[in-house]
Amino acid sequence: MTALSHPTSPARAAQDRERLRGLVVVLAAVLAYVLLHSGFRMIASGVLGEDDTLEQILVQELRFGYEARQPPLYDWVLYAVQQVTGPRLVSFLAIKYAALTGTAVLLYLAAFRILGDRLWAALTVESLALIYQISWRYHEGFTHEVLAMVSVAATLWAFLRLYDHGRWRDYLLFGVIAGLGFNTEPNYAVYQMCLWGAVAMQPAIRARTVRRRLLLSAAVALALASPYLSWLLSDPAHWDEIFAPSRRGFALDRVIGVKDAVRGPLMYLLPLVAILPAVFPGYLRTAWDDVRALFAPGNGAVAYEPARPDFERLVLATMVLGVAFSIAGGLLFGIGGYAMHVLMPLYITSVIWLIAVARRSPRGGERQMVFARVALAIAVLALVVRLANMFVYDPVCSKCRWGIPYAGLAQALRQHGATDDAVFVAVDDELAGNLRPHFPRASFVLLGSRHFVPHGVDPARRDVIVVWDETAKATRPLADTVAAALGRAPQLDAGLTLQVPWRHLWRDTGYRSSEWRMLKVHAR
Repeated sequence: MTALSHPTSPARAAQDRERLRGLVVVLAAVLAYVLLHSGFRMIASGVLGEDDTLEQILVQELRFGYEARQPPLYDWVLYAVQQVTGPRLVSFLAIKYAALTGTAVLLYLAAFRILGDRLWAALTVESLALIYQISWRYHEGFTHEVLAMVSVAATLWAFLRLYDHGRWRDYLLFGVIAGLGFNTEPNYAVYQMCLWGAVAMQPAIRARTVRRRLLLSAAVALALASPYLSWLLSDPAHWDEIFAPSRRGFALDRVIGVKDAVRGPLMYLLPLVAILPAVFPGYLRTAWDDVRALFAPGNGAVAYEPARPDFERLVLATMVLGVAFSIAGGLLFGIGGYAMHVLMPLYITSVIWLIAVARRSPRGGERQMVFARVALAIAVLALVVRLANMFVYDPVCSKCRWGIPYAGLAQALRQHGATDDAVFVAVDDELAGNLRPHFPRASFVLLGSRHFVPHGVDPARRDVIVVWDETAKATRPLADTVAAALGRAPQLDAGLTLQVPWRHLWRDTGYRSSEWRMLKVHAR
């Protein structure tokens, strides 16, 4: 492995110009990508994605904390954006694609600093299109993870500034980024541990970065994380929520935790980690030499000089330590059973090492454009399939979330007495979250496992609209649950069934329909 030395003028000026040229190209490509995906998404449907709907309900008000396992930065940002946009799809898209753009820029800057080549740095960013969780799943859902992802990329970039400059303002910036990162996802804290563990493995880097000024970074980070931490410490139930075992039991939780920790990086980085060896001959041997050198610097096939910094090795070490800490979390706390996109922030910078291996492969230089074309082709294919999913509906998709006629449901609810002054009650956050844009001044209460009641809601003085999917056959039990939650006996209108037709590009309206049930609980 090699490390890019920090040049001096005029070599540095030439390198800055080279970096800027690459950055302009990367930024233009990412903005085109973002505009295509977000633009078509807004044209296709205003229906919210799978992770957005719960956040839509939580951000009815500003709180220090909402869920113990999810720090609140995303909620705070969403709340602020919705003060301008209202509770509409555009607020979620603005955050998601701003985060993706920021991640791409920061990843490019970090990769250029480490690899010293604008084309390889640009390919590092393009490689994200070959990760399923980003090229497809990112557009379908994701909330807190998007800010954790950009925070991790920003952390590596800011850390490189610590090494290169080590000024007070660099440590201050690192502390600000760390403090915001701790408010995104628990995995961000794991990344910080991995980063400093990797630093400890390299004396040359440790000597330049571990200084008294690091205390400033720690103090700033703690100050920014303190609102959430104080909320977390305010109630023992919050800790129970984080560490309580699942219904599977203590032993099985740990088996699943270790399994997910070991398979996590591979599953998250697919199909990128399968495509790279196919495009670059000798890739696997080069990667294996790097891993051997990490554990035995003096005996591996890759030359490593302890007196010189090796940032490719640093990135690899953070990846390996990520696996180690995840295994420890599985064994000690039974952390497992999560979706693979949860690991996105922890391993987002790993693509720098993956591309570094490609660069050092026997035919790395001559296979650059092959890789670039493969990544571009897959990005275009993913967009085409998404367009079919969003505009054609079945048989391209099964549930066809984007076609569910929530606007028609809102119109039917208004026809049966629902107003903007009502309190809406639901047990399904997907239903409640998609109704809120149509009743922006109403209050929404969630019952069930994700219970949420906005502060200051007075159902005794307002009509309560209970709505649920027709598949939930629970008219009387649900009414009783509502009564218990609202603290008064319900005076009910008869339950109504609302059948709403679907619309399609070429099929007749009503070729498919959705049904919901509605109860109106009158105000006193």
